[in-house]
Amino acid sequence: MSKVVKQKNLTLAEVVEILEEIRKKRELTSIETYTFDYAKKFSKTNAENARKAVEELVKLGLPDNIAVQLVNIMPEDEDEIRALLAPYMRALTSNQIKGILEILGKYKAEPEG
Repeated sequence: MSKVVKQKNLTLAEVVEILEEIRKKRELTSIETYTFDYAKKFSKTNAENARKAVEELVKLGLPDNIAVQLVNIMPEDEDEIRALLAPYMRALTSNQIKGILEILGKYKAEPEG
């Protein structure tokens, strides 16, 4: 049985990166494969950009877990951000929300194709 040594919020992009490294060393279990496929399908950036975006959002004063979820979802307008943050936080000013959008836009992956 495994023992939890450390717990950390991860973006989907970071999950993909971790599972890719594991996959180089051994075959993934079925749950790891499902997790890898899901994370790869829904990740909106790469691990490096995800880490940078979370770091910048935390510097703006957002809690780590909320910053991670914003990077995972990558909302594209102010209303989406307000809807996502409403249950968690105080109301943000329009300038704060624009700052969040700017950070997310900077690190969002370009669409393929």
